[in-house]
Amino acid sequence: MSFRFSSIFKAASIVLLCGLLAACQTSGLKPGSISSSFAPKGWASKQSGNKTVYVCLPPRCKSPEVVVVGPIKVKGDVETAIRQNLLSAELMNAVGNIANVASKGEVRFKTKRRVVTKTYTGFDMTARYRTDKGNLYVSGRVIFQNDRGSAIASFAKSSSRANANLSRFLKQTTIRRVP
Repeated sequence: MSFRFSSIFKAASIVLLCGLLAACQTSGLKPGSISSSFAPKGWASKQSGNKTVYVCLPPRCKSPEVVVVGPIKVKGDVETAIRQNLLSAELMNAVGNIANVASKGEVRFKTKRRVVTKTYTGFDMTARYRTDKGNLYVSGRVIFQNDRGSAIASFAKSSSRANANLSRFLKQTTIRRVP
């Protein structure tokens, strides 16, 4: 079983593109905003610059499963725009539809819902990316605090595994506002 990180990160870039709402300015939530106890038995984690990558190792996982947490660049107060519903799931789906058409079916994006909590706002998204080895599914959440953003993306060969890993990560994670 070979693991194609280039396909994974290409798909991650496409998913994160949906979170890019304007020209680049600030990147990532403030240090300490995201803390997680995620790294179940059979998983390895690696810090690479400002990204954290969790990989499920064989024999625990029979096919590749990865969770990536990292910054996204945004400009302007995206959190307030989401709170005021100026940026909505419907608008994000319209952007996703453009990508769906432009990729000629190679990529399918869907924004499932807008997320609004007392400490952040964001969107839950899914994607399907066709590779030469079959489909790669992505389930993710983009998180915004004021003009800063981060993304959590779960990759797997099945949509149910991608969703389950994202859900597990979020249950073991605290997102707080750091002054």
